[in-house]
Amino acid sequence: MDFPTTLIEFQDRFPDEASCWRYLKAVRWPGGFRCPHCGDRKYAYLERRRLFQCASCRVQTSVTAQTVLHRTRTSLRQWFLAIFFLAHHKQSISALQLQHDLGLGSYETAWTMLHKLRSALGRRPEQLLSGPIEADETFLGGPRSGGKTGRGAPNKTMVLVMVERRPHRAGGAVLRVVPTGSWESLGPTLLGTIEARSATVWTDDWRGYAPLARHGVKHKSQIQGPAERAAKILPRVHRVASNLKAWLLGTFRGVSPKHLQRYLDEFAYRFSRRSLTPELFFFVTRRAVEAEPFPYHRLTAESVG
Repeated sequence: MDFPTTLIEFQDRFPDEASCWRYLKAVRWPGGFRCPHCGDRKYAYLERRRLFQCASCRVQTSVTAQTVLHRTRTSLRQWFLAIFFLAHHKQSISALQLQHDLGLGSYETAWTMLHKLRSALGRRPEQLLSGPIEADETFLGGPRSGGKTGRGAPNKTMVLVMVERRPHRAGGAVLRVVPTGSWESLGPTLLGTIEARSATVWTDDWRGYAPLARHGVKHKSQIQGPAERAAKILPRVHRVASNLKAWLLGTFRGVSPKHLQRYLDEFAYRFSRRSLTPELFFFVTRRAVEAEPFPYHRLTAESVG
């Protein structure tokens, strides 16, 4: 499957709605149409309405039905530009900038488009971190003052950062909003993210990680001591946390805790595929057509994390 790597290539590749529709169809059904309802491949194409009607169950399906673009009123070319900017801008793109770049009538439309795309970028359950893994928490949000016992701070959101430790570099990363630094909060998140049989989890000496060994996970804890030592014993996770904070402040000027997890998913998705940047347009498009619909009312009502 081809994909544009520059804006000029994008303009040449997708000059109109028809070219976008054909590309989306090829990404969604690379082996030819398959009915999402019954799985049959035989169909009749209703050209005037651009619908595929299954020959077996008679269900009619559009190329965007039951995807992130489900029932969209925004043009496919604008969607494709949003995907292109999100995939190719290293620092991502804000909703305000997207509104200006696409000439959208409202900020709300741009915000919704980006969050729908982000909803498709979460790490899939079968994509587990493996090998040596660094894990630590970081805090995002308002000014930190008046701390409390244990790991926590008012007006702050705790994020568990997990990064594969590879020779001379970091591997994949997963970032999750967690309520507290207790084992009851950290444990299920960690155990659901790593390949327990092959993983060795490196942490500081925080007691919230102590039960890992009892759950069959190799655990190496190191005494953290002064703050400057933390970056030495867990260098990759601290670099990722630092880059995350700079990214959130630089591009978005901060984000709401309610929607933070989707920003974390976007950051981790791009970080884990940083060597595949030219191909990200295709990968994000594929995620968008493979993911379930994410309507606006769910975006605004759901408490993420």
